[in-house]
Amino acid sequence: MSRARLSPPVDLGAWPEFDSGILTKKQRKVFNARRTALELYCANTAVASIEEQTAVNRRQIYRLLAACASLHPDGRVFGWRALVPYTHVATYQRTAKSQRRRDGSGAAGAFGHLLQAYPSLEQWIAEQIRAKRVSVDQRGTDDGLRLRVRGLTKLHKSFLDRCRDLSLSAADYPFNTQHMGIRALATAVRAECMRTFERGAHLAGATHLKGLPSAAGSAPAAQQTLDVVEFDGHRLDVGYFCRSPKKSKSL
Repeated sequence: MSRARLSPPVDLGAWPEFDSGILTKKQRKVFNARRTALELYCANTAVASIEEQTAVNRRQIYRLLAACASLHPDGRVFGWRALVPYTHVATYQRTAKSQRRRDGSGAAGAFGHLLQAYPSLEQWIAEQIRAKRVSVDQRGTDDGLRLRVRGLTKLHKSFLDRCRDLSLSAADYPFNTQHMGIRALATAVRAECMRTFERGAHLAGATHLKGLPSAAGSAPAAQQTLDVVEFDGHRLDVGYFCRSPKKSKSL
């Protein structure tokens, strides 16, 4: 995507915003460098100068522009959201068979490919979560709150048994990886657990839920920071006073 092909010019102001304050210090540094690079590029700054100022090379600039212009599931373009480190603007589809490497790499997307090939495994995971074979809780870290899955070891053992029932051998994923897919399983479990607020709350130990948001009325999409806000319902102690009728003034 050369600058000559940016016609009509990119309207950066129309892109959905992203609050970089929620990122870790390292991620925020990358995000800000990418954003500055795109802003300079769209302002017709020489590419060599952009590379020198931001350490973002020209190939990254073109790729990031294309990612920002991609359509987000919410119906808008990704905009600045595409600059967040590790953001995928398109669903990754693995076609190659997973091969074990000495360093343990080479299995990216293999878990998703496994679930696509054997839908019964995905259904089984969902059933285990509904049956509360696992639970989730939050723990604080330097980078914010993280979800921890309890009961994962036992679930993973049962998961491997299911894979064996499907005639998967030692040459197949997940058996051909160092940790036998336990990390990918944990990621899938967390995603399924938090698919809805109610499910996540129950799995975290909540017994009574009150005032759950209704799916019937969805909030409008936010274009800028604080366009859409939400308040929890609480009983408020609000005091008020009335003026004496004699002292009140008419407007």
